[in-house]
This record gives sequence, C-alpha cells and structure tokens, in this order.
Amino acid sequence: MSRWLSLSCLLLLVFAGCNDEDCPDCPGNAGDPLPTLANIWPHADGTGWIYDLEYRSFDGPEISPEPPPLPTMEELHDALQQPVGYDEVNLDEGLYRIRFEGTVTTESGVVGQDLVETFYSAVSGKVSTTSNARDFERRFLRALVRARADLRPAIAARLGEELDGAKSLEDVRYPFFLGAYAFAYEDTGYYGYGDLDTAHAWTYLEGDLTVGSGFTLQLVPDLANDIWLYGRVWSVGDREIAGVTWPNALEAMYVVDFGIQIVTNEMGEEIGSFHSYFYGTTVFAPAVGPIACLERHVLIGDGILQEPGTWTEEYRCIIAR
Repeated sequence: MSRWLSLSCLLLLVFAGCNDEDCPDCPGNAGDPLPTLANIWPHADGTGWIYDLEYRSFDGPEISPEPPPLPTMEELHDALQQPVGYDEVNLDEGLYRIRFEGTVTTESGVVGQDLVETFYSAVSGKVSTTSNARDFERRFLRALVRARADLRPAIAARLGEELDGAKSLEDVRYPFFLGAYAFAYEDTGYYGYGDLDTAHAWTYLEGDLTVGSGFTLQLVPDLANDIWLYGRVWSVGDREIAGVTWPNALEAMYVVDFGIQIVTNEMGEEIGSFHSYFYGTTVFAPAVGPIACLERHVLIGDGILQEPGTWTEEYRCIIAR
C-alpha cells in the first residue's frame, strides 16, 4: 500500500469538504489510552477517515455436494492471514472515505447519525457516494439475494423493485463492516438501525471490549431465521500497519452467515449446496477510530446469473497518512 501514499495526497482534493478531522489524531498524540466504548470510535459530526483501498474478486470456491458447515471464527481468522487461493478476475483501487454528516431518520422513526461513504476509483476515475440507512439496507439485501435465491421474491417485495443481475451485481467498492447505516453510539455499544423496526439492525462493537467478548445478532428475521451476524474482540495490543505503530489497537472480528443455498442447474436439478458468508476484521485505535480493514465475501450467483457461479471478494483498507 505504500505506493499509494503520494497518490493519496493528490487525490484527497477529490473529496470535497475534507479537513483535518478526516484523520483525527496521530499515533502518540493522545498518549496511549486503552480501548473503551467512549474512545474507540470518535463520532462527532464532521469526523471522518480516508483510506487507501484495494478491492479484488476471485473465481471460487467450488459448489459442495453436501451442505457445507460455516467455518469457525478461528478458521476464518486464520484464512485472513493467507492469500485467497483462487484465480483473480478483477482489481480496483483508490480512496475510500467514511464521514459523519448530520443525521438521518429511518422509516421506522429512529434518528441516527448519517455515516456517508465515498469511493474514488483510481482505475475508472469514478466517484460513488452512499448515505443513509436505506442505501445500506438495499446493498445488504442485494448481497443477500445473491446468496439466497430462495428469498428473492420476499426481498423484491421488501425493496419494492424488480431484481436483475445488473443491480444485484453492481460495482460498489465499500467494505461492509464499516458500512453506512443509521449509526448510533449508546451506553452498551455502537449500532446501526434500519427501516423495518426500532430494534438494532446492526452491531459494530458492544460490551466492555475485553478480548474474547462478543455479540450475536439475528439479521432480517422477517425474511429468514438462519441469517446471523457474529462479532468478537479478537485482540488488543500495539499494531504496526504500513510502518506506523498504533498503541493498544483493538482488532474486531466479524462474520455474517447467510445460510445454505441449494444449487440447481438450468434444468432445475439439484447439483449441490453452497454456504455464503462474509468475514473480516476491523482494527480500531483508541481516540482515532477505525484505521484498517480486511474482509472477504464468499457468494454464489445462483438465481441471479444464468448459470450458478461462485466468487470471493476481498477488501483491504488502510488509513491514509
């Protein structure tokens, strides 16, 4: 990522309204505080972060003859330490920014902070921006319909639109675990709210942030009973990222389980099963916020593509210095 440092300085001008808060504090400026809910994610309005981001997609894994189990969190964390073992088919890279910009009210009446995402692609030269809970929900549901063709009618009804391959496979280069939801900091953690009801629709961090602490949240319970978000504080300690040491950085591990999809061929005959899931880590620095991310999306295109296709997407982001 070091080759991006000089380019990052030039491309910061692309993001209108960037200021010193787009990288709040530097290592050591705030001393060496331990991570707490109060300091792990600064969220004053206007606070933002800019990252160098690399996106890659890969062909695979294979469809399984039998319903495959979800790998354990330990197995998935180990997998993140290794390169993706499939053929790379796409590469994009550029600058990714998240920033708190005012408030947003969900259709369920919850008022949260609007965490706005922007990506500048150095490959295409395009700038894309997503804000508010509704946009995030649409993105999540379009990922879900890629993973679960059996839920396609219910998802189409929820979105109030026809689902086609172009929309469901649109190129939006946003890491999912830093996504733009109606964001809320509460006494018990950091959460996102959606349009369906006033319950938590997403959890970023929760609890006392001790190593090993975690949470479980059922997602879209009105659509299915087997779609879950799992999170765990994986480690706390000094972390070197791109030559910078961040004291007492917290690594959070996330897994989204989309459940198992029975895969059929063009004749409607069952040819196997596939388990779609997202997994990854976000690193937070006390008094600074999220400083790095690595996540992978393992998906199948059954029900959207003309033929069943599987792929893995990878996102790597490091805070731009």
